[in-house]
Amino acid sequence: MPKHFNHRSPAARRDLAAEVSGIGLDRHGVDGGGRSREAAGDDHRLSQLRTELRRHPCHACAEREEHARWAERRRRLERDTEELRQRVSGRTGSLARTFDRIVALLTARGYLAEEGAVTDAGRMLGRIWTEADLLVAECLRRGVWDGLSPAELAAAVSVVVFEARRDVDERASVPRGAVVDAVDATLKLWGEIEADEAARGLTVTREPDLGFAWPIYRWARGEPLAKVLASGHEIDGEMPAGDFVRWARQVVDLLGQLADSGGASAELRSTARQAIGSVNRGVLAYHAAA
Repeated sequence: MPKHFNHRSPAARRDLAAEVSGIGLDRHGVDGGGRSREAAGDDHRLSQLRTELRRHPCHACAEREEHARWAERRRRLERDTEELRQRVSGRTGSLARTFDRIVALLTARGYLAEEGAVTDAGRMLGRIWTEADLLVAECLRRGVWDGLSPAELAAAVSVVVFEARRDVDERASVPRGAVVDAVDATLKLWGEIEADEAARGLTVTREPDLGFAWPIYRWARGEPLAKVLASGHEIDGEMPAGDFVRWARQVVDLLGQLADSGGASAELRSTARQAIGSVNRGVLAYHAAA
């Protein structure tokens, strides 16, 4: 087609038609009916496929369309089933790897023997029910909480169960004296455990939170609840009574485990029982009875 072809001009259209007719398309793949040989071949193949389709045994089935829908449903279910198998296989492999890493960690720390048998320390660990069970077990084995008074023990163990509502940059203070030493030793053990867990690709134990040490310490020493709530939670401000009761009950629960633990010294078990009595008073005793 000319570069400046004017389709509105009858003369230009006649000239273009003459040029097209002179090209000789019949010598370049056009059959006598004006269709290309390639198109004719496609028609022949289509005719063959239609013949084969009519000869197929399912073609004459009266419920053919219903069966086709069920076949499609089966294929869809097979695809879904295979996807689920792959997901389960992936998760199973992940669980197995995590299990092996935990076994290696416990073996390295003496809770399992090399052949997989549970040691005395492992049996003690198995009787501890808290998110920081390994940290609690290590504190018992190292005697971190030995020699504390009932109120001091309540404050010291609170750091492994308490978790503040929000993150704060400043670390809360704890009662001076023996509680400071016990909390420092607990934090040191946590750092060792966290590094070991991280090196093995495990979820690390949550860092101890010191925010409940003062409230439970004052409460265990016999101070009124209003004073404890108003002045005990230095970073987050006044603690709601419901939160205090909830966390105090968790402290009591852990103290009860220490009192019954075969891994704790006789002195620590006795102090834990005294601490339970000091904490379970007033509103705590009311909720425990309810």
